Amino acid sequence: MYWRIGGVEHYVLNLEEVKGVARPRPRSATFSGTQDSTMGVTRWASSPCRQLLAGATAQGVYLWNHKPFAQLSSLVYETTEFGRIVDLAWAPSGDTLFVALSRGYIYELSVQRRGDRVLEYVFATQHYFARGPGEENGIGGVGLAQRRTFRLPDTNSDVVCAGAAKYAMVATGSHVYRMTWAGALKSSVTVSEVYGRGGDVEVVQMGVLGDTDMEYFVFSDGSVRIIGNVGDSVDMVGDNVQTLDGLDATALDYSATSMMMAVGTTTGTVYLYALEGKQLHRVGRADGNGRVRALRWSADGTAVACVHATGHIVMRTLLGREVNSTRVGDIEFVAWGVGARVFAAGARNAWGLGFARAMSSAGNSVCLFSDDMVLVQARGVDEGAVWRVEHVAASYAGANAPIRVAACSADGRVAVAGTRGMAVSTGHGRWRLQRAARERIVEYTALAWSGSHVAAACVDHARNTARLEFWMGGRALDAPAASIDLDARAVVVSAHGSAVLVLSEHGMLSEYALAAGGAQVELRRAVDVAACGVDAHCVRQVMWAPGACGDSGAAVVVVQGAQLRVVRDGRASTVGRAEHVSISSVNIGSMHSAVWWYDGMQVLAAPVSLDDFMSNDTRALDRGPSVHLPLDFYPLVIAADHGMVIGLDQDSVGTHAPMLRGTLFLPSLLSHMLHTSEPDALMYAASFEHRGFFAHAMEKLLHEALVNDMRLDRTVRMLAHFAQFDDIVVHCARKTEAAFWPQLFECVGGAARLFMRCLNNGRLRTAAQSLLILQTMEPPEVAAKCVVQLLARASRAKSVGLCTEVLRFVRATSVSDKEMHALYVRLK
Repeated sequence: MYWRIGGVEHYVLNLEEVKGVARPRPRSATFSGTQDSTMGVTRWASSPCRQLLAGATAQGVYLWNHKPFAQLSSLVYETTEFGRIVDLAWAPSGDTLFVALSRGYIYELSVQRRGDRVLEYVFATQHYFARGPGEENGIGGVGLAQRRTFRLPDTNSDVVCAGAAKYAMVATGSHVYRMTWAGALKSSVTVSEVYGRGGDVEVVQMGVLGDTDMEYFVFSDGSVRIIGNVGDSVDMVGDNVQTLDGLDATALDYSATSMMMAVGTTTGTVYLYALEGKQLHRVGRADGNGRVRALRWSADGTAVACVHATGHIVMRTLLGREVNSTRVGDIEFVAWGVGARVFAAGARNAWGLGFARAMSSAGNSVCLFSDDMVLVQARGVDEGAVWRVEHVAASYAGANAPIRVAACSADGRVAVAGTRGMAVSTGHGRWRLQRAARERIVEYTALAWSGSHVAAACVDHARNTARLEFWMGGRALDAPAASIDLDARAVVVSAHGSAVLVLSEHGMLSEYALAAGGAQVELRRAVDVAACGVDAHCVRQVMWAPGACGDSGAAVVVVQGAQLRVVRDGRASTVGRAEHVSISSVNIGSMHSAVWWYDGMQVLAAPVSLDDFMSNDTRALDRGPSVHLPLDFYPLVIAADHGMVIGLDQDSVGTHAPMLRGTLFLPSLLSHMLHTSEPDALMYAASFEHRGFFAHAMEKLLHEALVNDMRLDRTVRMLAHFAQFDDIVVHCARKTEAAFWPQLFECVGGAARLFMRCLNNGRLRTAAQSLLILQTMEPPEVAAKCVVQLLARASRAKSVGLCTEVLRFVRATSVSDKEMHALYVRLK
């Protein structure tokens, strides 16, 4: 997930009304607030490589570099013979730009990349600045030139919008045209046929859902149509058309990586749909304020940036949870850059926002990384969250930022990889770098720590081969300790003990391990998950299911898009919705481990028994979750040894320490274990008795059992084995409504009996805290006798403070002075 890091950069667009050509140097828009912008950008389009931004005014097309934000080229037309510019569309190759004009004409512009490199950027104030992350090699020169002009068959109605995909799409008031990027007309269909019923509507947005043959259309009345099996001709009947009415839709975007579609509405609500097969299913809803003007998925498909009419950019997770909201100004467009950077723009202003995202960690620590910086939680939860902030070595970040993949070891060392090469931190603010010759030719696609080694999947562009390399984390990065060639580019790498799982882009999951001596890599086994219907390009996590070690028919747990799936025996089954998954070890009694996943609202868990582990059975996942843990923050780590879920609950992080949040999962898991095996629950609870939060966790367990009327007798029997039992019962009762007390103390043995046990065990403060319960549960004479006994014991112990508290309580609860006098007589 993404959290905003650093400040918001503001730019003023430099637009001109003269016919322009590309300048020899790009001129940055930063600090150009004194320039007079005479026109406004009405349409924006981000290039497929996410590095270039095209903007259109009524008569001109402008080209900017995303970071650093600088104008590269402009093409302004002096005549409006063919109408005003309506929309822009990029070809997938990134070298062609279609410009749709209102009177039915299309300009085909070529985006020409020149060989010159600009190493200095001139501001409007004529100051120079040092090159930053990713700017070491400067900006490549880019120019715009017009190739051809096309005319649509229907020129009686104005062009209203255009779409870019495998082919170009242009909509007029009456027709939708599909064209090849060479300008040939593929097919056309009337707007009324797409809409499906009568009505005066226009197409306001359209496109293709990723690499599928499905098109989407958003109409001016807020309805959405999804049309499947689009070829040279379109069948508008049956299952080919899905209608989403009643949404009041204003914007739509689809992520091919996560197979998710987001739809913004006039009310500010964002609806989320998952594409499963050929059908869309609503899986989430996120409420917001103000009309949604634009939205865009991140490159990894885990976050969607939404622009509202209130001027806010709201970051939402895969399944709709809001994690960040930033108000910047009047925004009409939003796009993601190459790294974790968001660009937002209006008619005359633009803004850049940097974000940090979570990285994989071999330990129970929260780790984040941005385009050129890492934040690592250096110590555990009990010792306090101490953070280490490290900027990636300037020599590496200058040429290779933004950082694309990162991984953290159990002891806090970090490995990062940008556009080329890799860097590994020593944990003391210093970095080990590869040789320059290797750094220039090797691209790392996935990283994971396996013990003291960094397992790195890479592509060697000099040899045109894919490899898996093992690097010793504490040594110089001169040469890998061991490596092995791969059949295809790796998209996911994960470590499981001494084994490393590698998922290739062709869908082959392979397990590798270092041979004895660590000089060679051996292949242990392989599973073809693509044959089971798993799309490797949509997989974010992959791991063996518990019990898979050493089994040739092992089950695989994958997170594909927004689905948690289990691959076993040549088929894949869906467990539920998930943003991420982890497996924690328990190893208590008959319980082996637990599989945890987050569904956007709560953390769910499926405990795995020892029998299931030994037989490599996935029944625990097939049955679904047994533990439900609602959260009000975003979870990042399952800290199994602390019995809690840890995450972040803040809009932004900076170079200061982020604020961690945590909640105990121990009560929920113990409640499940009490249902299956009381001895296992007792042993598991005993393993946390030394923790400072143990008593609080048991209070929550007892409270849930009491209020929900679930296994109260079993819970009390288990808690009675611990020395803090009386404290737990009293504290739980004082935090619970008195209506539940009779049920609780019936299981405990009575309030007076608990009081006497506290008195006999020397727990005078706990006995004092139970006085209110005694007055409610016992006759007045019994309560008065207990007060006298407590005061006598407290006076003998010379606890003046406790005596004062007890007397103050008696004074506050006594009916009359006569009762107070009787108490003093008994004390004497």
